[in-house]
Order: sequence, then C-alpha cells, then structure tokens
Amino acid sequence: MNKHSWASGSILFIAFVIAIGISCNKDESTVPLPVTRAQLLARSWIQTDLLASLPGGAPSSVFTTVLQPCERDNIWNFKSDGTYTVTEGATKCNAADPDTATSGTWQLTENDTKIIIDDVNDVPQTFTITELTSSSLKITGTVMVQGSSVTGTAIFAPH
Repeated sequence: MNKHSWASGSILFIAFVIAIGISCNKDESTVPLPVTRAQLLARSWIQTDLLASLPGGAPSSVFTTVLQPCERDNIWNFKSDGTYTVTEGATKCNAADPDTATSGTWQLTENDTKIIIDDVNDVPQTFTITELTSSSLKITGTVMVQGSSVTGTAIFAPH
C-alpha cells in the first residue's frame, strides 16, 4: 500500500467516524417530550356544541336552543396553575357585563379521566373527559333539569 492511498483511507475513516458521532449526538431538546392531559387541557377553548340526552334517549344538539348567542362565543381559558376563566366573546349578553363571566379552579382526577370545575360562585362539578386532544375537548356530565336526569356533553375546539 502506498503512502497516498493510506492517507486517503485514513481521511475517509476519520470522516466516517465524525459523521457517526454527529448523527448519534442529536440535540435532545429537539426530541418532543410526552404531553400530559393537563398540558393538553391548559389552553383557551371555545364551545362548539352541546349535546343532551334523557335516559335511554339519543343525544341531540341543544347548543343553539339552550345557550344564547352571547354565551356561545365565550372563551374558556384553562391555565396550567389549575385556575380558569371564562371571558366574554365578541357578543356580550349585556354591554355592562364585565369581560370575565366567571372564574375558578380546575383539577384532573381519577387518572386524568375526570375534571372537577369549581366556579367561585357555585358548587364544584365533576365531568368525565370523553375526548382530549390538541384539537378537541369533550366533557360529559349529568344534571337534573326540571326533575329529569339529563346527560350533557360539551364540545370545545381550541381558540
């Protein structure tokens, strides 16, 4: 083997080792970390539908019949510190209403499958999270309406 071919081979070998070293030392900050359900929830949401059903009945949308237009555009902001606010959207029910319609605290329970929403003026309510992704939030709960048990599902999209 002559000196020139040995030097060329050595340079190729060194380049190969450096290339492997660079590819193995990827910046760990670019690797996405797993997102928790709390992190998925902590953002601004706007309600897009409300389904209701009586026992044994099929759910149907009551979004436009139960909620006034001034309530349908409200923005729900779940913060990572466990607090939330509901702020008025573009339409207020009363021009003199404050921008914040309500506020309180929230927490996930039962392996992050349920959410407790505690309005500062109301009794804490527990809802089952039936869907939570980066593009959809669906929570379901049961309430008494005029003596009947009604199951409702509130559907939200990111705002």
